[in-house]
Amino acid sequence: MMKDKGRLAEHRHDDRRMPARSGFKMIFCLASLAILGLQAAAQEDTVDYWMERAGEYVNNGSFDQAISVIDQALKIDPENASLLMDRADLLNVEGKAKASLETYEKALSLLDQDLNKNPDDAEAWRDKAQVLRNLNRQNESNIASEKALEAFDKRTDRDPQDVEAWLEKAWLLKELGRWDEARAAYDKATDAVPQSYMAWRCKGKFLSIMGETNESVKAYERSIELIPANETALLSDLWSEKSEALMMAESWEDALAAMEKALEFSPKYSLMWTFKAAILLNIGRDNEALEAYDEALTRNPAGVSIWRNKAGLLAEMKRYNESLQAYDEIIKLTDENDTEELALIWRGKGSVLNETGRHAEAMEAWERSLELHDEALVRAPEDIDLLESKGLLLFDLGRYEEALEVYDRIIEGAPRIEPAALADMVWADKGDALRALGRNQEALVAYNRAIDLFPIDVRDWQGRGEAQKALGQAYSAIWSLRVAKELKDRV
Repeated sequence: MMKDKGRLAEHRHDDRRMPARSGFKMIFCLASLAILGLQAAAQEDTVDYWMERAGEYVNNGSFDQAISVIDQALKIDPENASLLMDRADLLNVEGKAKASLETYEKALSLLDQDLNKNPDDAEAWRDKAQVLRNLNRQNESNIASEKALEAFDKRTDRDPQDVEAWLEKAWLLKELGRWDEARAAYDKATDAVPQSYMAWRCKGKFLSIMGETNESVKAYERSIELIPANETALLSDLWSEKSEALMMAESWEDALAAMEKALEFSPKYSLMWTFKAAILLNIGRDNEALEAYDEALTRNPAGVSIWRNKAGLLAEMKRYNESLQAYDEIIKLTDENDTEELALIWRGKGSVLNETGRHAEAMEAWERSLELHDEALVRAPEDIDLLESKGLLLFDLGRYEEALEVYDRIIEGAPRIEPAALADMVWADKGDALRALGRNQEALVAYNRAIDLFPIDVRDWQGRGEAQKALGQAYSAIWSLRVAKELKDRV
């Protein structure tokens, strides 16, 4: 696993979910794909060289540039399935679902070729399971996972101290839903080689997912103890992951302390400053969050997504003129051919103009945004993020039926990649549009679907309560709105 060339993470199965202030929504991003494990400078024009560059772009939130750099690596090694998996992961994060799926299919073809040559290749079976899962071929993925488990079992039978094999087994068992066996395998890994920082690190991630925050933090602390003091990038990564575990447990002050420690070791990456801003937002320290965005911009002055976050925060703080100035700066920084980015920018600017009472200008900005959305969707018709943004824009314009058509298109036609967060948002969006049309019974169904997928989102429960109230379901409405208030008060 950790030896595989081309992967952007030391443990490929990572994902990071960053909490936003509204409803603790966990937004998928790829901060954890940064190549923090590659310390030595790689020789130029090698796969490792280009992957180091890709990791730097990921750390600064420049995913499009990271994809371009991975393409350079693929010119050197076009049959590297790991590189293709990285490329597909990043395309997924960018909302380019069709291109992501096509890239996963290419990786799958290469993995099948490898397995035809060597049916006992444990890593190839593991990767095949992962790709099949991303392609929503769950039954086939489970079969591949079982094949991988058999191969890794042989390794641990031969060498009970093969910590890498124990970690692979643990991850596969987790993916198969065999939680107790996964926990036992992580214990085996740390027992087999107590000095393995990676064993403690992976165990910490698993325990965090399982909600065992105290044990997770202890595992991370043990991992940190085992890393040499001069491995600053790796230490930064571990402190950042510890912060993530604390965020998931809503221990915001402790998460902030851990993130500040991560920044001590690696202050140059803008993405980490945006994570700090997210934590500060969750504890109501908006001015400090704004300072964190400014720090991120000193590292990446052309970081359009950072500027958009800053502009949004300024608007939330009712500093509308500064927010509009930030949007104007973003427009200057954005290439006129980048219709996707410009579509989002004009939508945001329209929202701020609307808040200031400049409704005519807001409508003009939103109409410009809609034109740009349509232009971008001609080139990328399956871009899920763009489609959802267009739906929200149509909602803002009061074109609720058209918004519904977009949401249904996403729900019915989108591939299920990282489905829960996406589907939750889209079902809630659909509920809002249905409620605006007075179709409250249908809206209630949509909100219930959203809650099934992500049961701690304020917006879902609030919408559910409003729909129940409109339907005369008084007792149910009171209960739903109470849950929404309790969730909101926790922020």
